[in-house]
Amino acid sequence: MTKKIETYELKVEHLETILKRLDDSETPINELAQDVKQGAQLIKELDQKLKQVESEVLDAFSELDKSDVEDATA
Repeated sequence: MTKKIETYELKVEHLETILKRLDDSETPINELAQDVKQGAQLIKELDQKLKQVESEVLDAFSELDKSDVEDATA
């Protein structure tokens, strides 16, 4: 069973480690297959997190814009 990596930064570090191993021509083929699977999963999780954060930031700016409009009309 693989260890659950919680933070975005740790996931990036783990992905970088996997990419370095994939570049190493000495890595056994069975480990390469597992690394590719883990790397793909990490990329998916990182992408989802980025989209979530982007949405939260856009929502925050939208709230600021609404607040500015309300202040201007008051």
